[in-house]
Amino acid sequence: MTYDQLFPVTHHFYPLQHCSDPELSPFSDFVRGLGQRKRKPTDNLIYLHIPYCEKRCIFCPFHVRVKRDETIFERYVRALEREIEMLARLPYVDDMRFKAVYFGGGSPSMLSTALVRRLYDALRSHFDIDQDAEWTFEGEPHSLSDPELLSYLAEQGTTRLSFGVQTFDRKLRETLNIAATVEDVIDCTEVARAAGIGEINIDMMFFLPGQTPADLDDDIAELARHDFDSIDYYYMSYYGLPQKAFQDMETGLFPKRPPEGARFSMNRQVRERMSVAGYHHVTDHVFSRSQKGSEYYRLLWGGGFGRHDAETLGIGASSRGYINGYSYANNVAHDAYMAEVEAGKLPVFKVSDRLRDERNRGLVFFPKFFSIDESMVPDDGRTMTVLQKLIDGGLARRQNHTIAITEDGKDWIPNITVDLFEREQRTINDKWVQQLASRFSNRVTL
Repeated sequence: MTYDQLFPVTHHFYPLQHCSDPELSPFSDFVRGLGQRKRKPTDNLIYLHIPYCEKRCIFCPFHVRVKRDETIFERYVRALEREIEMLARLPYVDDMRFKAVYFGGGSPSMLSTALVRRLYDALRSHFDIDQDAEWTFEGEPHSLSDPELLSYLAEQGTTRLSFGVQTFDRKLRETLNIAATVEDVIDCTEVARAAGIGEINIDMMFFLPGQTPADLDDDIAELARHDFDSIDYYYMSYYGLPQKAFQDMETGLFPKRPPEGARFSMNRQVRERMSVAGYHHVTDHVFSRSQKGSEYYRLLWGGGFGRHDAETLGIGASSRGYINGYSYANNVAHDAYMAEVEAGKLPVFKVSDRLRDERNRGLVFFPKFFSIDESMVPDDGRTMTVLQKLIDGGLARRQNHTIAITEDGKDWIPNITVDLFEREQRTINDKWVQQLASRFSNRVTL
């Protein structure tokens, strides 16, 4: 099997959500299941979403609200507390024990320490969270540098901080409308370490507008100099850019997107340079000083290395989750989410089908961990055919009763993931891709 074009979507939740009518199956089946006891113990994650940012980066495709408004923050935190209470009363959720908690966004650090304290207290008082659970708190470097907030997070045993850097190129940061400065990044790192935070993770991007291989080398050199504990290194998706940015690329007013081939060469460059800098490639896009990746990604993607049953409880506007075989999404509209919760309704707005073979979820996510034990692989003919084609094409190999993704295969993880979908899920996926194909970013010639 060979590919000639990178698949345009990276999936973090599977099966794919498609049913938005609560009166119909699978939506009604999902809700009914929440009222039943959990059949078996699983490893579980809490994901709590805070949809606020200081500024919207020009490339951001996510549901965020750019407005500092303490009244809105207070109302949203009350809604989160209410949703937490409703979820905790559900028999299925009551049986869940959690190994990790992730505050994501947006920028949770936009909230005051008092509001963050209320959320930590609500989670701990309503859910069964392991004493040694991994707690991660996201933010943007400027607001996350607050000594009071960092002191509280450290006192509460917060394991990891995570914040976006994207690039150290000052001019490009301004072009991309990134709120924090390079100085904010350095200050946040120093204050967090002084507060006693054990691990600092940052987000970086390659394939940025106007970026050259030399620019990428400069970014990686800065990473090594500041000795971050782990880095999520993504290629930039251009779907979030406004139409004007693409028009300005044509006239020279905005730096051009690198040629498509640069996405692959830069991906290789990142892997090679990060290895030289002393980082281990632990999962799909994550590099770490430790040889083990975070619990967050392990649990988000099924449990890791072919496991399929780890569950995610999503809380907050636009959060996603996976419970009892169903992937689900909360209402993405900030105000509608709060109105539903205030009315005593669960804010779920879309639900997936269950898979025909639940092991397929572990199979789909295994490329993100680079290997799977053959005993975990569904033995249906279609799966066997896809895996054999990957092996024949040099994208995977068999070794010691495992199937492992090769270095060539790491270039194509989004494609491999989708090719391992069950047929019904592939049909849903293809409809999504058709919708994406109408985006302006796909209609321009650069």
